[in-house]
Amino acid sequence: MRYAKEHKQETHQRILRKAGERFRAEGLDAVGVANLMESLGLTVGGFYAHFDSKQALITEACNDGFSRTTTGFSELVRSKPKGEKIHSVINAYLSKHHRDKPEEGCFAAANSAEFSRHPIETRTAFTRQLMAWVEVIEEALNADGLSGDAKGIASSMVGAMTLARAIDDPILSNAFLESGKRTIKAGLVEGKKRRPSSVVERSKLA
Repeated sequence: MRYAKEHKQETHQRILRKAGERFRAEGLDAVGVANLMESLGLTVGGFYAHFDSKQALITEACNDGFSRTTTGFSELVRSKPKGEKIHSVINAYLSKHHRDKPEEGCFAAANSAEFSRHPIETRTAFTRQLMAWVEVIEEALNADGLSGDAKGIASSMVGAMTLARAIDDPILSNAFLESGKRTIKAGLVEGKKRRPSSVVERSKLA
């Protein structure tokens, strides 16, 4: 009985990991249950011993895959000295490796547009995981003694990565990655000071 339980859990994780990889690489709607199970050497009927539906799989895969991404960035932040934490996050996210290996990367850059058309339960899971990742960005900023908009940084990184993947010209794609890095880093402010956000504010400080 113990073996059967452990074997079922191992199979569950295999399905979950493979689905997470393929959803990010191919798209949520492009991956069918039959094809997924076949790629694992498993039967379609066996799928329903683990998940109630494909939607349930998508939700769980999002939770699992996105949380792994967040954990990876959290570990990266902790491994870097003060002053290098947020830059390491930006550089790793907007890297050629992340662009070229979507199956290993962030669900936000790979599937955000698709999640917007999915049921509230799946979008809730995505939102929760997204905000956990934003918290890591916020922690990196605070640890470096910098002021910045963590949500804005997340949005800029996802946007730059999405465009870099869509472009057919490798040189232009690389340029979007580098431009994204420079633009985000230029918006970071030392000493918790906020930059004037409008012409009126800047004129008052002149």
